[in-house]
Amino acid sequence: MTFLMLILVLGLRRLESDWPHWMINGQRHHAWLQILASRFGNGLLLWCLAIAIPAVLLGLIECWLQGFWGQWLWLLLGSVVLLWLLGGHSEFRQVDELLVRGRMNDPEGFAALAEDEFGVQGDPTEPAVQQALAERILGREQQLFVAIFWLVVFGLPAALVVVLNHSWSQRAERENTRWATTLDHWLSWPAQRLMIFSMALVGDFAAVLDYMRGHWLKLQGAEKHAAIAARVAMDVPEQEVGSPFYQMIAPLESLQGLLLRCMAVWLIMAALWVMLS
Repeated sequence: MTFLMLILVLGLRRLESDWPHWMINGQRHHAWLQILASRFGNGLLLWCLAIAIPAVLLGLIECWLQGFWGQWLWLLLGSVVLLWLLGGHSEFRQVDELLVRGRMNDPEGFAALAEDEFGVQGDPTEPAVQQALAERILGREQQLFVAIFWLVVFGLPAALVVVLNHSWSQRAERENTRWATTLDHWLSWPAQRLMIFSMALVGDFAAVLDYMRGHWLKLQGAEKHAAIAARVAMDVPEQEVGSPFYQMIAPLESLQGLLLRCMAVWLIMAALWVMLS
């Protein structure tokens, strides 16, 4: 049922639907944490109330909803929770919309969409802006892959802990988030390494393994390692046709293709995990 929930949610996120604001708001997790923080402070009590207790309740509900109709009810309830965790808008669809602007030779529309969806400002013809956009896209996809990993391995309660703890670690109250940041690094590490390995499988295998030699077990610098691994894994062909602007954003299209192939590998492995477990 977890795999079916994942496929359903990934499909729904690709639709151009008018989702409720609470499902697409980029600050929805922070807003949830802030509501409770205004009453219970920013310490360990808040983490338990906002993250640990909801995860335990989800686990208990999943155990309670047994039988044919109970499983379908869990699919409905779990899908709503997972949509809230991942957001109603797919990162892949947002990048597709960016690439459409590029194919239409529309730098202004491309820049507006990059700012609205990814928070990257500046002239899109500048290499620094393109690099920042690629890093932001890859960072969002990493969080998606991390959530999928824990969802498939330990279920929806684990995915909830991982996603909300990541939001907790990004809060402004740094004195209360240091331990959560360390926990976030540990929770993200296995999924990030598997994502890099999947990049090697669908991209330049030898180049990725050569770069990652000596880095596989390092906890720090995961974002940098993933960005460089993606760069060496993807093959950007010479653009003989198309506008100069579209040729400039060709690496983004190559990155999108690489991540989509990685997602296909992950879904295949998730299906095998469910079948064998």
